[in-house]
Amino acid sequence: MKRFSVAAAACAAASGAGAQSSVTVFGVVDAALTYTTGSGPVSSSKWQLTNSANTFSRLGFRGTEDLGGGLAASFWLESGLQNDTGTSFGTNINNQRNGNVGDGGLIYGRRSTVSLSGPFGEVRLGRDYTPTFWNTALFDPFGTGGGIGANQIYFSSLGGLSAPTGTRASNSVGYFLPPTLGGFYGQLMVALGENPSNAVLPGPVPLSIEDDGDYTGMRVGYLNGPFNVALSTGRTKYAVGDLRVTNLGASYTFASFMGLRVMGEYYTDSLGEVDGKGALLGFNLPVGTGEIKASYAWYRREPGFDLPRPTVGKFALGYVYNLSKRSAVYATAAWLTNSDGAAQALGGVLTSPDHGSRGTEFGLRHAF
Repeated sequence: MKRFSVAAAACAAASGAGAQSSVTVFGVVDAALTYTTGSGPVSSSKWQLTNSANTFSRLGFRGTEDLGGGLAASFWLESGLQNDTGTSFGTNINNQRNGNVGDGGLIYGRRSTVSLSGPFGEVRLGRDYTPTFWNTALFDPFGTGGGIGANQIYFSSLGGLSAPTGTRASNSVGYFLPPTLGGFYGQLMVALGENPSNAVLPGPVPLSIEDDGDYTGMRVGYLNGPFNVALSTGRTKYAVGDLRVTNLGASYTFASFMGLRVMGEYYTDSLGEVDGKGALLGFNLPVGTGEIKASYAWYRREPGFDLPRPTVGKFALGYVYNLSKRSAVYATAAWLTNSDGAAQALGGVLTSPDHGSRGTEFGLRHAF
């Protein structure tokens, strides 16, 4: 990270006061050589140089101004980087399918917020992470990065990666509890789809989509020493059927056993009449200057009636060796299974229904 002091004279010119300010430039560049393969009659395999396999690559700018009396004003602008091609990740501007913006130049789609904080907590405005995303990200040893070991619930679920509000919401107003509540923490969010009052979905019976993309969510948790637990729930309105997500995550760190951290998540979602559920169990084990991590996750889609319930499971095993506080090399192996008609695969390859997929990756990560 690189911090730059902003001249007091500039602050005075902007606000009429000489408050203390700072701006930090930060980022991650992560690249990996990845091999993935499917199986069955219709399958493929592929070698790739990928990005973000251990930690999502990014470039960001954040700053804080001390307003006095315990108050602070802050901003955060963060862009995702696909450093294997030199482009950014896309974003979504209205929490709906028609708001997707493709990969391209510098897009601050990971986070773009301005906030005011104090003894009361923090009020945050802009594009930010949804409360229902955090349990999937924080209670998985591999997180939700782009690697083959990352949380399969996130990749497979109705309310995960493919959902407009599965990770972040645009046009949001958020509130965070202050960090002085004896271990209790929480987040509330309301986000707008920003459709006009006369917006409709064309068809034989036009449907009003005025509220499409409106998101409400909350997350409450408790952290006390080695124990952490959090519950979150959220809803995104759509005329064709609302998206609902609820998940519970927990972890415990055994300080007496090499700092072993065991974690898990239970997850449910629904989109209209289709339900889904999944679970994950994993661990991080520090070993010298490195870390061993492993997880098993499964997700099942439940369309109802007597229809098949496609189910996917994944076991992942990885090792990270820290070259310094900011740089690391890593290796991951993953095995994915499909049943009841599921045909998901690792790394964008093809696999036949009810057949498996596997992959390995070796990467380098540098943070600044």
